[in-house]
Amino acid sequence: MEMDMSFMNISMSRTKKRCLSFEQHPFGLPEPILYYLKKNSNPKLLLKLMQISKYFCFKEFSYMVVKDLKYMGTKWIYCKPKYNFKSEVLDLSNLKIPFVIHNGLNCDTEDVSLVSSFLSKVIVCDITKLRLVNQIITLNEFKLLISSGNVKRFSFFHSHVEYENGEIVPIDEIMKFIRNVTEFRWYLDTSMMSTFNSESVQNLIKVINHFILKTFCLMNIPETFDFNLFATFMDKNPQIYYYLNFDILVPRKYSNMLQKFVDKKIATSSKKPFLLKIDFPRQNEESVKQLESLYNFYSDRQNGMH
Repeated sequence: MEMDMSFMNISMSRTKKRCLSFEQHPFGLPEPILYYLKKNSNPKLLLKLMQISKYFCFKEFSYMVVKDLKYMGTKWIYCKPKYNFKSEVLDLSNLKIPFVIHNGLNCDTEDVSLVSSFLSKVIVCDITKLRLVNQIITLNEFKLLISSGNVKRFSFFHSHVEYENGEIVPIDEIMKFIRNVTEFRWYLDTSMMSTFNSESVQNLIKVINHFILKTFCLMNIPETFDFNLFATFMDKNPQIYYYLNFDILVPRKYSNMLQKFVDKKIATSSKKPFLLKIDFPRQNEESVKQLESLYNFYSDRQNGMH
């Protein structure tokens, strides 16, 4: 839901003696209770109340609200909530008040701790899109980023989350925090690759919300990934679009297993439609073309149904 904060400049007078509409006197609550809510609500609740009624607005708001925060080159760029196409530079070094991130966060940099460095200044994170590249964050920092519970599009590239003791948080634990995600994309770094085994894949399958998830993209997958286990999940949930990309160092035996799976999917495609793209070493070129053709066919047919 897009937040229009243009009403922040509106000041309500509590001394005016007149009949108040719901806009000025929401919920039918007495004035003292409304005043208490306005003065004592936490930032997240206050922002929600401000969207409901002008009563809760301040002449001067004590937080800065930014929309679609992106790190580009060497600068943080953002849009104001009311304007989708007007970008401004966010100078964190001179920011005197806490800020609220609304809608999306996109950080692509070689500085692995960049996101961690500014989160101390974030009071509320109400985002639906999260994209991190080359970042290492703690579990508590990750919880802050997804605290709204509204993240729909999740993308990690060469990034991972760590417990306070430095251990890597496995993929299934991450998925538990973003059960409502519709797009899940992760290009695994070396640290994340080491966390995969049959148990982690089994746990991942258990926490994926297959009723909501539309896209599952996993790249740089190691040979420790229990593919047969995940293949069973894919067969049971063909409505999800899968893109699987495997580490170039997976052994020939593993590649042969993947090729056998692909050949079977192609052979039974007329009876069991699916949306799948898969890349692995020593892949049969003819099957690559057939799989691409089948993906395009079923993708077009699915889009035509909506």
